Amino acid sequence: MLDAKTDRRIPPQTATIGMWLFLAALTMLFSATMIGYWLIRTGSPASPNLHSLHLPRLLYLSTGLILLGSYTIHQAVASVRRERQAMLRRFLVLTCALAVGFVLVQTPALVELLQQHAAFKDQGLRLYGLIFFLILVHALHVLGGIVGLTVTTLHAFQGRYDHERYGGVKHAAMYWHFLDVVWIVMYGSLALAG
Repeated sequence: MLDAKTDRRIPPQTATIGMWLFLAALTMLFSATMIGYWLIRTGSPASPNLHSLHLPRLLYLSTGLILLGSYTIHQAVASVRRERQAMLRRFLVLTCALAVGFVLVQTPALVELLQQHAAFKDQGLRLYGLIFFLILVHALHVLGGIVGLTVTTLHAFQGRYDHERYGGVKHAAMYWHFLDVVWIVMYGSLALAG
């Protein structure tokens, strides 16, 4: 591939390396937030006993949606590798719908967390506010992922991907799988500490 301005060859894996670096940076962000949560949750004298906080039940549903989204984006990659364009488009649309569903389910769960924060903050318990913040940061990254998925889906409908050139689909899948793993670790940690 030639860069029109400089007429130099761009290495073929540049975008994938950039995606890995981006995911590494996000890993550091989410790791730092989870370490901070655990330090506050277990090290603060004002923190209540473990397993005394109650997370909204809707978070179970959102977990199912994000896991299903990982499956569908994986199937989109498999479809484009086999030149099954109709299946590629179908799985990308389904992944977009699941991503939007995740955010829609998260919204009332976040409202519930804010209500719990308001109810307990006068008692000095601010952990629901911290949990709200952690889930909100993840949800905002999902919203960014929806933008990328939408662009990738539009490109698929324009026929820009084939079995040799499907970097956009591959990178969308990498990001979505990353968000999936982060959610499982974060939600698992929040539920475990309760």
